Amino acid sequence: MNATRLDAAYRDLLAAAEAIGDTATLAAPARSAADWTLSHLALSDRILAAAARDVLAGLPVTVDNREAMDDTAVNSLVASTTHAQRVDLVRRNATDLSTVIKAIPDDDAATPVRLRLVTREGEPLPDRQVSFGELIRLRATEHVPGHAARLRTLATTE
Repeated sequence: MNATRLDAAYRDLLAAAEAIGDTATLAAPARSAADWTLSHLALSDRILAAAARDVLAGLPVTVDNREAMDDTAVNSLVASTTHAQRVDLVRRNATDLSTVIKAIPDDDAATPVRLRLVTREGEPLPDRQVSFGELIRLRATEHVPGHAARLRTLATTE
């Protein structure tokens, strides 16, 4: 169910994040963007791992990304961790997500997932439904690679 592809996307993202490092000389806006990105990923991976556990348990699945987009939650994580700790948190949460996904039978990839999403500004998007397999495919092919590209760009920003 795209777990291998997701693992590869996270390897790329983590390499980009590690290239930034705690002591990299980044302009304040670039450092803030890197901090936000890693915190957002760590929080959203927890949400997705919980959803994957619901799939595995045969429960109804809803993914609500509000916590991963909430400035208070993100800023709290940034304030309480170093860059290296955020990278490690992303690594651990991604590993947890991948482990649960690998335990889900292929037949359960069609499990419907209700998406309740908000923008970074907190504006709600229309609710929609996708299959769990499609959600993970999008994570592996668009969401994580997009954030990896952003981190690579930020690493070259002075």
